[in-house]
Amino acid sequence: MPRHVGSRGRRTAGVLVTALLFAAAAAPPGAAAAPGEPGPSGPTVYVAPDGRDGAAGTLDDPFGTVEEARDALAGRTDARHRGTVYLRGGVYETSETVELTGRENSHVTYAAYRGEEVEFTGARTLPVDNFRPLTEVTGDDPRLSSRSRVQDAVYDQVYVYDLGAEGIPTGSINKNGFNWQARPFAPELVADDAAQTLAQYPNGDAVLDSSALGVAAAFEGARDHFSDKTPDGTTLPYEEMLKLPGPVYRVDSPEIADRYASWAPPADLPEESVTNQPERPIDTGVHETDGWLAGYFGNNYGNDRVRIYSVGAEGIDDGGEAAGWNIRTTYPTMYAATDKWTSFVAQNLLSELDTEGEYYIDRYNGADVLYYYPPGGTVADKDITLTAFDQPFFVLEGVTGVTLDGITLNGSTSSGVRLLDAESCTLKGMVIRNVSLDAVQIGEASDAITAVAEYTTSRGGHNNRVVDSTLHDLGGGGVFVAGGDRDTLERGNNVVEHNEIYNFSKLATYTPAGYLYGVGNTFRRNHVHDAPHMAVQIMGNDMVVSHNRFERLVTNASDQGVIYSGRDYTYLNNEISHNYFGEVAGNNQAIYMDDGMSGMVIHHNYFAEVEHGLFYNAGHSNVASDNVFLGVRFSGHDKLYHEGGERLPVPNAKVVIERFNDMLRVGDGSGFTNTAENVERWYRHYERQYPNIRDWYVPADSAGEPCTEIGTEECTRAEVWEDPDSVYVPAHNELTRSVLIDTGDFAYTDDADGLTIATFNPGFDEVRVSVGEPGEVSFDPETGRFDPRTSRLNDEDGFGHRWVREWNRSFPLEGVGPRA
Repeated sequence: MPRHVGSRGRRTAGVLVTALLFAAAAAPPGAAAAPGEPGPSGPTVYVAPDGRDGAAGTLDDPFGTVEEARDALAGRTDARHRGTVYLRGGVYETSETVELTGRENSHVTYAAYRGEEVEFTGARTLPVDNFRPLTEVTGDDPRLSSRSRVQDAVYDQVYVYDLGAEGIPTGSINKNGFNWQARPFAPELVADDAAQTLAQYPNGDAVLDSSALGVAAAFEGARDHFSDKTPDGTTLPYEEMLKLPGPVYRVDSPEIADRYASWAPPADLPEESVTNQPERPIDTGVHETDGWLAGYFGNNYGNDRVRIYSVGAEGIDDGGEAAGWNIRTTYPTMYAATDKWTSFVAQNLLSELDTEGEYYIDRYNGADVLYYYPPGGTVADKDITLTAFDQPFFVLEGVTGVTLDGITLNGSTSSGVRLLDAESCTLKGMVIRNVSLDAVQIGEASDAITAVAEYTTSRGGHNNRVVDSTLHDLGGGGVFVAGGDRDTLERGNNVVEHNEIYNFSKLATYTPAGYLYGVGNTFRRNHVHDAPHMAVQIMGNDMVVSHNRFERLVTNASDQGVIYSGRDYTYLNNEISHNYFGEVAGNNQAIYMDDGMSGMVIHHNYFAEVEHGLFYNAGHSNVASDNVFLGVRFSGHDKLYHEGGERLPVPNAKVVIERFNDMLRVGDGSGFTNTAENVERWYRHYERQYPNIRDWYVPADSAGEPCTEIGTEECTRAEVWEDPDSVYVPAHNELTRSVLIDTGDFAYTDDADGLTIATFNPGFDEVRVSVGEPGEVSFDPETGRFDPRTSRLNDEDGFGHRWVREWNRSFPLEGVGPRA
C-alpha cells in the first residue's frame, strides 16, 4: 500500500475502517475533465501528504491513503455520478498494490490535483549517510566475507550498504528470457534517475562470443519439448523443463582463463553432473554464488540466461575425460546453444565490479549487502534508490469507467498497471518508468508460449485506453493489449494512442511497445524509439497500427521487424498505415510478415534508412500499396515454402495448421475447431475483402490428414504447391504504387527453383517509380510531402495528381506521432 512522503515527513499508509464523512465537491480550478469525458458530478475526496487517519476526505481534511479514499467512495458512484479522488503532490512509497475491483469501485477518477506532481514509487531511498566506504569495513562479520572478491584496483572506491539491516527486500535473479514464463526481475539500483549496471564482464557494449567461450556441450533446447515439436504433441511440464541440462562452455580466451575461476565454485566430480547439481556450501571469500550468463545462445533474436553452476580448469566431462568442460551451467537455453550465436555477458559477479556505475547485491545466506562503485568514486550528493517493489502499482479488475490521470509510477520489478475484465477505463497523462515487466497490461496471456497454437489471451475487456502518456526505461514492453474474441470476431476496441514509448525491452526480447492480441484493437499516433527489439507484435485480427513514428529500433537483434506478425494464415485485415519508420539498422525489416502471415493491409507508410522494408514470408493475401521508401537497401524480399525442394511438411506445420483449423474448421468449437455458426460469421465478415476465403484449404489426403508427401491421386503437386487456394501457395499478394528513392528493388528468393512471389501474383511490384534523389520526384524528406505542382508522379502511370494530393493530405510528418 502506498505511503506518502512529503515536506512533513513520512507517513505509513493503511486501509482504515472509518466513519466516512465527505461531501460531493466540484473539480478544483485547473482540473477540468478532458474533452468527451464526464467531469466530477458525484462525490469528490482528497488524499494529501498531511492527511490523517479518520479524516473526512475533504480538501481541508484530506485522507492519508488512496485506500481510504477508495473505500470512502465504494458503492456510491455510477455512470451519471462519477466519483473523483484528487491526489495532492508528493511521493507515495508503495509496498502493496492498490486494488480497484468490481462495481463498487467503478466510475471513479484518480487524478493529480491541479497540476501537482504525484509519484507512486516502489523504489526505496538509500540515504547516502548509510553507505560505508569498503575501506572502513573491518572485522569478520560473515555477511561481509564476500568483500575479499572486490578487485584491489577499485577497493578504495567501492561502498557497501546493509540492506538487510533496514529490511529492504533484495529479491532474486530468476530464469527469464524469450518464451520463458516472465518472472519478476531483481531489484535495480538507480542513481540520479539513471539505472546503474549489474556487475558484469565484459563492460559496456562488449560481449563474449565463440572466440572467448566455445560450446563444449550443447544439449537439447527447451523449445524441443513444446507441443509443436514433440512426437506425441504434449508439452513437458514447465518445472521439468527447468531441470533440463544447461550448456557447457570451453574457455578459449587467455584473458578469461585468468579470471573465470572465481565465477563459481570448482566442479565437484563425480558428485555433480549436468543433470545433478545439488546445493552446496560456497566459500564466499573466493567464489561467486549466483553468477549468470545473459544474452543470445541459440539464435540472434530471442535472449536468454543461464546460471553459472561450477568451473574447472581441467575441463573434465561427466565421463571423467578432459573435454574442455570449463564452465557448467544450470537451466537449459530455449534453443540449443551454438557457437554461431554466442553473444552474451557474464553478470552478477562481484569479482567483476570494476567500472563506475556497477553494483552487486550479495544475497547468499541472507547477507543482503549492496556493493556499489558510484560514478566519480563517491556517493556524496547523489539521489540513490533501489527498486524493491515486486507487484503492480494498480490492479483494475472487473471495473467500469475508472480513470488514472496525471500520475507517475516509478520503480517495480513487476508491471505498472494491470487491467483485467475492465470496461471503458482510461490511463491518461501517466508517466510509467523503471518497471521490469510491461508498463501496462490490459488482459492476460496463458502460460503457453506464443509459438504454439495453445497460446491464448483473455480478460482484455473493451474500450480501454492508454493516452497522452510517457512509458520509458522498461525491462519489458509498453502496453500489452488483449481484447476481443477471435472465435466470434467480437472486437475489443482497446486503444493506445498519443504516447511516447522508449527504452523498453531492456531485460527481455519479444516485449514490444505495443502487443496487439485478440480482435479490433488500435495502436496509433505514438512515438516509439530507441529500443533493442521490436515495436509492435500482432496476434489477431482487424487491428490498426497507424500514424506512429518508429525510430532507432531493433538495435540489438537480427532477423527481426519493427512490426512483427506471423505463423498464422488467419490473422486477417491488420492495417498498417501512415507510419514513419526511420533508422532500422542491421539485418532487420520494418514490417515482418513471418511464416505464413496472411491478410495484412499496408499502405501510405514512409520508410527511411531501413535495411529491408517489407518481408513476405510464405503468406497469402497481403497487400502493400502507396508506400514511399527513402534510402532503403531493399524495398522488400520474399521467402516461399517451395524453397529447398518443396519439402513436406512445411516449416512449423503443426502450429499453422492447428491455428487455421481453430478458426475455420467446422466442429464443436473444441480441439482446434470452431462452430459452424462462427465459421460462417468469419466468411461473411471477410468475403468482400478476401473473396476466395470459403475456398482456402490446408492440403490433406482423403482421410483428412495433412499432406506429408506428394502423390499422384491425392496430395498432388498441383493441389499442394500450385492451387492459389492452398494456404501453402503465396497467392493474392500485392505490392504496388511504390515510390523508391535511393532504394534497392525488391529482392526475390533464389532458392525455390526459379519460383518467386511474383510467379504466383502477376503484376507484383510492376507499378512503381524508382529515382536516385528526392528532388527527382519533388519529395521533401523533412515534411514527407511531395510538391503537387512539380512532382513527376503527376504524370506517372498508376499515380497522378490525385495520388499526390491524397498522399499529402494523409501523410504529413507533423501528423505522425503523439500530439504536442
